[in-house]
Amino acid sequence: MQLNLTTSNQKQRTISKQFPFEGQSLFSTETISMEILPASVNSGIYFNINGKIIPTIADYLNSTQLHTTSLAKDGESVMMIEHLSAAIYGLGIDNLEIRMSGNVVPAQDGSAEPFAKALLDAGIVEQEEYRKVVEVAEPIHFKQPEFKGRNAVLKPLKDSFKLTVNAPFPDPIGTHIVSFKDGDSFIDDVSWARTFLRSPLDMNDLEKWNGIRTVYKALPEDPRESPIITFTKEEFLTPLKREDEPAVHKLLDTLGDLILVGYRIQGDLNINMPGHKFTHQIAKDIREMINNNTPLANTRR
Repeated sequence: MQLNLTTSNQKQRTISKQFPFEGQSLFSTETISMEILPASVNSGIYFNINGKIIPTIADYLNSTQLHTTSLAKDGESVMMIEHLSAAIYGLGIDNLEIRMSGNVVPAQDGSAEPFAKALLDAGIVEQEEYRKVVEVAEPIHFKQPEFKGRNAVLKPLKDSFKLTVNAPFPDPIGTHIVSFKDGDSFIDDVSWARTFLRSPLDMNDLEKWNGIRTVYKALPEDPRESPIITFTKEEFLTPLKREDEPAVHKLLDTLGDLILVGYRIQGDLNINMPGHKFTHQIAKDIREMINNNTPLANTRR
């Protein structure tokens, strides 16, 4: 048995009070809002879309052509959840209701920082029951065959969690290895990293940028004014907050997608060439192993 579900010595956590959150849909210029509410023990993290519940677990992943994480259930869907879910996972929150009337999580600056600050302002509180966690008994290897070199290994780590990503990109981004572990500060170390374009622009021909803007209508005409990090082959058009900001954002995205496991992991996860589809696969594989090993996997929403 490579992993099992066990009760940890840590209490479950939620927030002390509900709060509204407002931002913009990247797909339009529309201002959208949502309500984030405390949830009872063993509820997990779930979206309430017009009264229909969508749990944030891999069972309800909705495949799209966009580089994002989307969920769907019972005729409702929600898109671009990963920055909010990264804040939830990074801050160690187990139970939340996210109530929305639309199907896109509101964005602000392309990072998880606004979400993390709002959750901290609401106050994070312990609940009366202990967490169930995924305990890794022996190394588990993952691959995404269609991407050469994309692989991961999840190794045992006693009573703790650590994530390391090796994010190789062409210049000017370069290759960086970044980590996050239990006890680190998500707000200081990870939350601030913004999303970025996957390939360079040509400032003499903005056809590519304008094509991106046909999907993400909230982006400005000038890529140098974009909240999303933009760059050419020679330089960044959007100044970086730190040299490894793109790699830190890939770490952020990965944390957000690990929420899809449905339980927190006690283990050491190393990923080479991270990406949403790969993390989705990892979460699905872990859930399948849990379901094959123990009925406890079905106790959450």
